[in-house]
Amino acid sequence: MVEGLTSDWGFSCLVGDDLLFNTCEKAPLLFENMVKLGVQPSALTAVAISHADVYHAGGLFDLMEQSPSIRIYLHPKFPQGFIANMRKRWGDRLTLVDSFTELSPDVYVTGPYPTREQALVIRGKAGLIVLTGCAQPNAVDILENVQKHLAEPIDLVIGGLHLAGRVYQGMEEEAIKIIKGFRCLGVKRVGPCHCTGEEAISLFRKAYGDDFIEVGAGFMLQV
Repeated sequence: MVEGLTSDWGFSCLVGDDLLFNTCEKAPLLFENMVKLGVQPSALTAVAISHADVYHAGGLFDLMEQSPSIRIYLHPKFPQGFIANMRKRWGDRLTLVDSFTELSPDVYVTGPYPTREQALVIRGKAGLIVLTGCAQPNAVDILENVQKHLAEPIDLVIGGLHLAGRVYQGMEEEAIKIIKGFRCLGVKRVGPCHCTGEEAISLFRKAYGDDFIEVGAGFMLQV
């Protein structure tokens, strides 16, 4: 864990030295945390955005300005106005990913199927690591799609699972259903955060015990 980073509601994750998954909500905070991590925006070569929510893409335009060679990977189910704006300003650096695609050795982006959200997949030593932005429709669907393309064990799922604020009847049942789905798919470890919500996170913590990972600003993982 790197101390001194500032947390916020958004979600962003650096993969390796030069790939960013999501840009959180506020560019100044993104750049401030990158400086604390010793990462220069100009050193990034690629950024993949899960979906067009401001908490995941809010810092994107500022990042593109600061990183003259960075490529951006969106999917075609982003709002058409968003895509048109990106094409107009950085069309030569924009790639629309409509299917499961390898971005670099052992790093993949799922594309939007079966949801309007894409996830990032990393092949680690202990299995696949899946990064989700919000997993709004269903995290289990995303993982099933991953295993259609990579028939390998899933070591870890990190990111938002879209259960925050669902303190209505059915939230607990939905969280338990996702946990059971993860177990059926053989997910070894979990690191739910962001929009998962504290109530649901506590259910994952109880279900996974020592295989639950506390994720927050400054969390680092060797894969």
